Amino acid sequence: MSLDFVTQQIQVFGYWIIIIVLICGIIGVPAPEETFMVFLGMLAAKGHLNFGLSLLSVTTGAFIGMMLAYFIGRKAGKSFIERYGKYVKLTEQRWEKAAGDFRESGKWLVFTAFFFPGFRQLSPYIAGTSGLSLLPFIVLSAAGSFTWGLVFTAGGYFLGDHLPLSYLPWAGGLALLAFILISIKKYKSN
Repeated sequence: MSLDFVTQQIQVFGYWIIIIVLICGIIGVPAPEETFMVFLGMLAAKGHLNFGLSLLSVTTGAFIGMMLAYFIGRKAGKSFIERYGKYVKLTEQRWEKAAGDFRESGKWLVFTAFFFPGFRQLSPYIAGTSGLSLLPFIVLSAAGSFTWGLVFTAGGYFLGDHLPLSYLPWAGGLALLAFILISIKKYKSN
């Protein structure tokens, strides 16, 4: 998918396409959310998009995705674990302990997981399945959606004057490589 194609889609469908991409990314459909937000910020810096509307769209899409995943976890999660948990040695007792731990201190993962691909997609499902109360989930999801969106969209905005849009795929690849190397280093040190 080329940068011209993405830019054209945003121009055709407006800010709705941003919301849809973020919803899909949060519920688990593979989408390069961070790279996309940096790209949006860069487009805003170059005057192609409004920064405030882009950030609002990012926050809205991420929040809606979190809510959808939470309610899916709330409705289907327990039966899914009962049916398929045995295949990964997740017994009822282990799940109850994990869910209790999540309800106690894991709720902050809802906020921090935004910054960790994979965990971002799992946290709302776990929160819903574990029975985390709706109000704390809403507050942490809204705050996390905004903070995560602001960091990456603003980062793109500040890069916008210094990095041509055609370099964005390379910048995304370098960021992914850096994340993998840091993760490996931390894993080996533990």
